[in-house]
Amino acid sequence: MGKMKLESYVKLTFLSLSLFLLIACTSEEASKNKTEEPTKQSQTEKKKENQTSLKENIPNAPTNTDELIQYPGGKNAGKSIGILPEDEKKQVHKDLDEFPKITEDASETEKELYWNNLLYLFQEDYIDPQTVLEKWKMESFGSPDIEDPRFQFKENLNVEILLDASGSMNGKIGGKTKMELAKDSITEFSSSLPEGANVALRVYGHKGSGSDQDKQLSCESSEVVYAMENYEENNFEEALNKFNPSGWTPITLALNEAKEDMAEYNGDQNTNIIFLVSDGINTCGGDPVAVAKSLADSNIKPIVTVIGFDVDAKGQEQLRNVADASAGIYANVNDQKGLSEQFKSAQDIAEKWDRWKRDSLSDLDAIKVDRNFMILAFSNDWGRKRDKQNSNLISASDYLYYEKKMITKEMYNYLSDKRDEQKYLTDRSQEEVVSYLESINDKTYGEMKKSIEEKYKQK
Repeated sequence: MGKMKLESYVKLTFLSLSLFLLIACTSEEASKNKTEEPTKQSQTEKKKENQTSLKENIPNAPTNTDELIQYPGGKNAGKSIGILPEDEKKQVHKDLDEFPKITEDASETEKELYWNNLLYLFQEDYIDPQTVLEKWKMESFGSPDIEDPRFQFKENLNVEILLDASGSMNGKIGGKTKMELAKDSITEFSSSLPEGANVALRVYGHKGSGSDQDKQLSCESSEVVYAMENYEENNFEEALNKFNPSGWTPITLALNEAKEDMAEYNGDQNTNIIFLVSDGINTCGGDPVAVAKSLADSNIKPIVTVIGFDVDAKGQEQLRNVADASAGIYANVNDQKGLSEQFKSAQDIAEKWDRWKRDSLSDLDAIKVDRNFMILAFSNDWGRKRDKQNSNLISASDYLYYEKKMITKEMYNYLSDKRDEQKYLTDRSQEEVVSYLESINDKTYGEMKKSIEEKYKQK
């Protein structure tokens, strides 16, 4: 009996040990699976998270001239990364740091989306041929070829400048605030006006702050700081010192009040010019596009130029719509030089008006020569922007690959090929548009307008 009990005990012990080992192995396997499962899941989630850090609702890279013209200027358009002040360069790098890491197994779709996002940051705003035509119209001021009554000589010349004084105008470009650059350009322009021409300056968004509690105060702030009269240096300088950028952006209010400012200057006897300068969209309600249309339909008959100063894609779209509604011109500029060039169009009008008043208008055949110079300026502008864009894309790719190790060598080469394709497209489009503008230079304005509208879609 003792022997049988011992055997039974051994068997029972063996079974217990086997069962324990089986449970232990099963538990270990389950534990292992649990450990691996979240790892796989977290990798999937991480990949998904990386994908979502790229914007999907942006335009694809342009593939032809029309698409290139219509593609919006990027957030970093006009900048040259290599020579930016350190604080501005850090901001560009901050944008790039938000890009996801690309691995060897990235799909073609992922790589293309990556490229589209990179281009969207650095795409330059290439001048629309339609804008060149409108500039030719400005240059042809007073020509009998221009049937538009706004561009015919009148007894009086009045210019009103509407200047954005919202808080974002404190942003810096090349070491100076946008407001400082704007004030310099406005002073340069106003001081160049001939005797007899009048100028007024209205600022908007200059009260309160950008906080929600100050929004109403700021959105109700629009003030004439220099009333419509001849330029007088001391008074004008004093007017510019009355305000600093601080609040929101009430574009609708500014346009409405400009309409009231100029109500007494009937377009039949006055050449009326309005400049709207803004570095962003209207943030105070109302419909600036509707007000712009009412300006165009009014008896003021103003020539309107809307200048987007270092504006993002959304702002460019709204400001273009304002310009279109007013039958005016839109220009997007990124520095003081660009801003001054836009004011020069009105300066040229003033000079022609002054010569007409003195009965010594030069031969209208010279207009064709002026147009040739504008075509050259157009071509040079495209060339500068192409080189700047290409250089910035190289710098961005180098930063992502060499400094941050966020892209693979294969991806670096992919971006290089895409960059070359874009540069080739820009070169080809530049040649195409310049050749086309040269071919229509000897046409009348009406013929040119119809021709350009048929060949190129307006931006």
